[in-house]
Amino acid sequence: MDFSKSQLSMSHLKMIATIAESDTVKQAAERLFITQPALTNRIREAERRLNTRLFVRHGRKLIISSAGKRLLHSANKILEELARVEHDIARLTDGVEQVIRLGLPSYASFKWLPQAMQVFAQELPQVELEINANNQLQPLAALTRGDIDIALVCSDQQTLRVDDKLYQSVCVLQDELVVCLSNHNPLINKDYLDIDDFKQATYITNSTVPEKHREYELFFKPNNIIPKKVLQVGFNDAIIELINVNLGISIMSKYLVEPYRQTHQIGTAKVKQDGLNVYWHLVCAKQPQIQAPANLLADALTAYGAEITSPSSVQ
Repeated sequence: MDFSKSQLSMSHLKMIATIAESDTVKQAAERLFITQPALTNRIREAERRLNTRLFVRHGRKLIISSAGKRLLHSANKILEELARVEHDIARLTDGVEQVIRLGLPSYASFKWLPQAMQVFAQELPQVELEINANNQLQPLAALTRGDIDIALVCSDQQTLRVDDKLYQSVCVLQDELVVCLSNHNPLINKDYLDIDDFKQATYITNSTVPEKHREYELFFKPNNIIPKKVLQVGFNDAIIELINVNLGISIMSKYLVEPYRQTHQIGTAKVKQDGLNVYWHLVCAKQPQIQAPANLLADALTAYGAEITSPSSVQ
């Protein structure tokens, strides 16, 4: 593709992205630090170069056209990549030679992070580990798109199936999905909760979108049941606080819940009689500059898992 024939500039891409995020033309112009007439001229210029309408005016608001939506999709990707490049270059100026982006789901625990950061500081001081919060629902998909460098994913299988020609995967932690509930909940004295215990419960979750290898796929769906009421809360801490005052129950990672048992009025029970084990895997592309940091992170996570499951740490 001959990029010299491109009709649009970066200012046009910023224009369409800003308009899409703004309520009015005036607001978009203010965010771009230009006047409304200047914004109108920039729109007309882009439409003239592309020979198509990007917006339809409706009162003081601009409605994006089908062609505009297509341009917006690419503009967002280009602007995001530009911001990433600028960030990386700034870090290089500060002495960081490489930024490794780690993506992980929202239901993961972060208790291991300080320990991992210390290991990186000691072993790979020129590499900065950055947690990417933009791909919490599907970190593995984000890895294949190139949005992140390493993905931490959960599976009900000890071996994760990936394209071993392109990616390497290592199992770093064995975990368990447990029911988290208030000490004042009548179900707290049960060793395990079965599907009938959820029929009348208020179930608190960080996402109503069914996630692969999690409680919906492994527990609710096979039993053909959904809790009576589902309350979506986007943060793990918020879920814990609601459970603490007995406003509902949830199924969460045992690693995530355990630290809160010391500070909150909450307890745990197994999911069904034989429990529900899951495994955490670290996945990265088979590229030398990524594999070395990924292996170091895998070792740190494995050491963390061994530490918290040792007899001296088990209460």
